[in-house]
Amino acid sequence: MKNIDLLHQVDIEIVKNVVDICKKHNLKYYMLGGTMLGAIRHKGFIPWDDDIDLGMPRDSYEKFLEIASNELKSNYKIVNYKTNPKYHYYITRILDTETKVIEERIDNDIEKYTNASIDIFPLDGTPNNLILRKIYFFRVLYHRALMSLCYKDSIDRKRKRGKIEQIVLKIMEKIPIEKMTTPYKQKEKIDKILKSHDFNKSKFVGNIMGAYRTREIVPIEYYGNGRMYKFEDIELNGLQKYDEYLKYTYGDYMKMPPKDKQKTHFRIIEIHGKNLNNHKI
Repeated sequence: MKNIDLLHQVDIEIVKNVVDICKKHNLKYYMLGGTMLGAIRHKGFIPWDDDIDLGMPRDSYEKFLEIASNELKSNYKIVNYKTNPKYHYYITRILDTETKVIEERIDNDIEKYTNASIDIFPLDGTPNNLILRKIYFFRVLYHRALMSLCYKDSIDRKRKRGKIEQIVLKIMEKIPIEKMTTPYKQKEKIDKILKSHDFNKSKFVGNIMGAYRTREIVPIEYYGNGRMYKFEDIELNGLQKYDEYLKYTYGDYMKMPPKDKQKTHFRIIEIHGKNLNNHKI
């Protein structure tokens, strides 16, 4: 079995546990991003993708954070910047503590492993006024940029960038950001801004903390109550108007990207005590 197939199996088991908790406590969730795309285009994982992204409206998200630590299986662990101030991201991850992976884009040092995981994003509202919404976007993205600069060592240096972006990155890396702020402070500011607009009272909602930023903010009717879609050997809830969402976020989403864009992020090195360091993808 290929390394990525093993990782897919681990992810599926995590998401099953999360969905069971959501059903038990009547919490709403949706597939997001590449997971939603994979459900439509591949009936499961995008072949080279190695994670699962779920989004929960803010009220369900906060409730999930309250109960998850007591309801997840013993080998699963919930982590975000509030449970661990050293955690790099704003979002929440559910880790399988019995599965070790390395993130290929950062370092191949076996000592710098993390755990297989799935991502859970809060879904928030935005201002209904267009101008205020643009200001809102700017504020969130500004603090997100400052947060990222606090982790200069984690910047994806293998990613292809235009000349202007390369120049801006080099300039920003020379700024002593660590003397100006901390990543925790920036995450707290982001958290406060995101919580300022009710999901259910907003015309445009979504997940600005995802990879596509404002392209993941869509009319609330795209979400609706959601509907079930096949994902590998299970079914998961996704957006009601998946076609509109995927077109807005990805464009021609049924077209496969070129080979150089088909990249995996993680590689399993240990699963349930078994070392797979020599196992090739």
